[in-house]
Amino acid sequence: MKKDIDKIADYLLLRSADMQDVGFFHGKTGVVAALYLYADACGDDVLRDFAWELFQQVYDGVHTEMPLGLERGLAGIGYATAWLCRRGLLEGSLNDTLADIDAKIMEHDPRRLTDMSVRTGVGGLLLYLRLRQSVEPVATFDASYLSELQAVAAARGVSCAGPDLLPLLSAPSFDAAEYVGRPLGIDGGSSYYLLKFAGV
Repeated sequence: MKKDIDKIADYLLLRSADMQDVGFFHGKTGVVAALYLYADACGDDVLRDFAWELFQQVYDGVHTEMPLGLERGLAGIGYATAWLCRRGLLEGSLNDTLADIDAKIMEHDPRRLTDMSVRTGVGGLLLYLRLRQSVEPVATFDASYLSELQAVAAARGVSCAGPDLLPLLSAPSFDAAEYVGRPLGIDGGSSYYLLKFAGV
């Protein structure tokens, strides 16, 4: 099995730089997280350096029309960054690193949000914020935004004590040895196997 996972990691090295989707579940952000965790599990500094370079591409690809959600949007990029920071794989202040992401999230009035789901809506935003607060006090969201978001969630029965990440993801429908030509992401794609190997 380890041999197959090594091949997947090499395949991701070749293919991930060309990914257009920068999202967490299906795009480059998820691949970055998987590569970081796998590199840490294997003690592979070369792979870790590549993951860092790929992460810079993620931030270069953030744009104003991105959705908010955990699956494909801003909250997912923020979540992955905080997740890697909590595991000691990224250094620095999240308030500095995520200031632009958080500012873009706050451009969306929480009182007008209608999607309460974890993957694409308010549930995912709350999951992101809960993780952020577990790493360091959040200074990049203003108090009124957080208050309005919590009020919307409470009114719709959405809990901030949402699930951990892995139960939100689908396992690939293919074996690890059948990765060529398959999706690359962590949700139903090859990167899922790296997360599993890393013990996520």
